[in-house]
Amino acid sequence: MSLDATKPIAQERPLVSIVIPMLNERNGLRPLFDRVAQAIKDTPVEWELVIVDDGSTDGSRDVIAKELSRFSRWRLVFLSRNFGQQPAYRAGLEYARGDAVIFLDADLQDPPELIPELLAKWREGYKVVTGSRTGREEHGLRRLLFDSFHQLFHRMTGRVMPIDSGMFSLVDRVVVNQLLAARETNLFLPALKCWYGFSQTTISYARKDRAVGEPKQSFRKLFRYAFDGLFSFSDLPLQWIAVVGAVISVISFGYAGFLILVRLLQLAGYLASLDVKGFTTLAVAIFCLSGIQLLSLGIVGQYLARIYREIKSRPLYVVETVLTSDEPRRIQESRPG
Repeated sequence: MSLDATKPIAQERPLVSIVIPMLNERNGLRPLFDRVAQAIKDTPVEWELVIVDDGSTDGSRDVIAKELSRFSRWRLVFLSRNFGQQPAYRAGLEYARGDAVIFLDADLQDPPELIPELLAKWREGYKVVTGSRTGREEHGLRRLLFDSFHQLFHRMTGRVMPIDSGMFSLVDRVVVNQLLAARETNLFLPALKCWYGFSQTTISYARKDRAVGEPKQSFRKLFRYAFDGLFSFSDLPLQWIAVVGAVISVISFGYAGFLILVRLLQLAGYLASLDVKGFTTLAVAIFCLSGIQLLSLGIVGQYLARIYREIKSRPLYVVETVLTSDEPRRIQESRPG
């Protein structure tokens, strides 16, 4: 008997959910839904759109409801305020009913036209199909930070996810169930969906610039996003602290031993007394060691802060309203995430 981890999907018309979180995307909704509708047209599956409004304040709510009327199945989830992209994706997972789920950003940097290709790989039997970027149109400091993060994350986490990849992907229901079972407060879904294993593959594409509007992720949010990823999937920073501390200790004890030996030789009369001026050396040593200590405390603090948030177990998000195509209804609830 052949044991193959990638068994083709046997269902004739499985249901696939597309989860799209958005924040103040009013001007880009029409091209988004136009391209999604065109991409899923004539595909051999049933489709469901799960839109998560992450506390928009630009009037997106009314526009979303009108645009969704062209789709036969949809769920519209309104969060009570802005909780961030990762919690919004997690909220979408809670309401997705598909046999597979596709993650898609609303800014159209990841092309919906690749949805049939994601679907084809899933139909071949892959449980996780991730979009891997061959290039991106961002420039300047933003581009440098993105490239640096992906290289650093790839090396520090043991290649837990494909290099230069993000949320744009398809995951099978078996992976979705694992993601829903995880109760992490510091979410980093791009790596977590790959961490579970199962059969995985990638598709390559060039990432475009935003179609409409300005990026919603400020540099502060991007740094927090990067820290969540690094500290959630790697303990190397703590190991580096131990290594740096050991090296400095060896040097310090060696230098201390040298000074003691010199002093003993002076007392025995084998060496003449030396005038040690060394203020600059002393000052540099104090400043360098103080900086290393503060940096080390900061790294430890990052881990402690995340442990603190996990222990509090606050909800990842709070749902204000849910509308569905089957039975429009109003719900007020919170999800632990």
